[in-house]
Amino acid sequence: MKSIWQSCGKEACLDTVQLTLDQITAIAPDAASLKAGRDLNNPRKWMTVGGDDQALWGLAMGSGKEPYQTCVRRDDMVSKCSCPSRKFPCKHAIGLMLLATTQPAILTEKEQPPWVEEWFAAHAARQLKAEARVLDKANKPVDEKAAAKRKAKKDDRMTEGVELLQQVMIDLTREGLANRNARDRGMWEGLAKRMVDCQLPGLAGTLRNLEEVVLEDREVDRELPFELGRMYLLLKTFSSGQEQSESLRAEVSQQLGVRMSSDDGGEVVNDAWFVVARTVTERDRLITTSTWMLGETSQRWARVLRFSPTMQAMVDPWSVGSKVQASLTFLPGLYPLRAVAESSGQITPGKIPVVTDRLLDSLLVRFAAALAANPFLRVLPFIMPLRPNADLQFLVDATGHGLPWSADGDLAFRVECICSGNFVPVCGEWDGRSLKLLSICDGDVWYPLTPQHSWWTIPS
Repeated sequence: MKSIWQSCGKEACLDTVQLTLDQITAIAPDAASLKAGRDLNNPRKWMTVGGDDQALWGLAMGSGKEPYQTCVRRDDMVSKCSCPSRKFPCKHAIGLMLLATTQPAILTEKEQPPWVEEWFAAHAARQLKAEARVLDKANKPVDEKAAAKRKAKKDDRMTEGVELLQQVMIDLTREGLANRNARDRGMWEGLAKRMVDCQLPGLAGTLRNLEEVVLEDREVDRELPFELGRMYLLLKTFSSGQEQSESLRAEVSQQLGVRMSSDDGGEVVNDAWFVVARTVTERDRLITTSTWMLGETSQRWARVLRFSPTMQAMVDPWSVGSKVQASLTFLPGLYPLRAVAESSGQITPGKIPVVTDRLLDSLLVRFAAALAANPFLRVLPFIMPLRPNADLQFLVDATGHGLPWSADGDLAFRVECICSGNFVPVCGEWDGRSLKLLSICDGDVWYPLTPQHSWWTIPS
């Protein structure tokens, strides 16, 4: 039967999203919810379960008189449950997804019950209202005077922040970077908060990286001047104003943290994208996922960022190792890597992509060319067959050439066990100083080497 959602002219997805255990684990709000959900991965704890191309649903037996009505939308894994839990997804939704993934044969009901249709209808109505508000806003005459005033105020704040940071860096250089002020983490944290107030979140992130990573580095005497020099170059470029090309202005805006979207232009690439690696970070009650994807035909790298408040689960249906047919819009810049997903279609298990670099020398050449195009570039992704050396301090290629490797003891041991002395395809980032591995191929399967949730740990 055609659902109410489809009858409203909205397609929930182009193709059914095939749930995986990694995806379900990644969207669980915490370890306790995941454990409780695993306990519900048992048909005996459900009165009925069903599913179609659009949704999963079931009646979970609980402590109350009435069973809990649980429903999960397949396209984005958003769930709704009548239980009193304030966690999203709740344990019943997690259990239902696990049940559908591990025992799909028990989804005997194929026709959506009325309460599921009501949920979809309510969602469709909310979306129609949201679209109407957007349309009304678009058709509303723009108060150009007020818009110009807001822009001028924002520009003044940004200029104030840039000038403040420039003066601080000049003062620190005059005092000497060995001075206590340059190594004061509290000072850098205070500056980061000031940059947020000045609407420069990109600079705030750079300062916090300096505070938390650079000042803790063994090579701080070398890394600190390097980071400050790169940051000063960015500030001077911003101050140069109209002397910039469009691509340079776009790059500087990205580095400063100015919000950009596909509406700002950029090349659109439709391809089958292999999801190679993902990192998840949490800061200031915001979860950020950074996903590296490699185009099957274009052989082009793309970095897709998604953001979610910590009280909500990060819904990212593209698991590491999968392949998705999608149109990505690359945000303009000097060396475009960041992309926005405009539309996506079928998601299937991915095949191992062609390696982007056979030897470390080719990675260095590619990095040098990218850095020449964009001096603000921090990392460059790669896929390459490598293995650890004897003391696990370097990763070496087939010629015996090696580069420093940034990894703790547990990760290094894990990679060494998978490689077992052989050269194994790995995905990682090179920042000009050390390699960082993000995923590894074991047989025909790609495994993430980084946490896939803010509380997630790499399974043994």
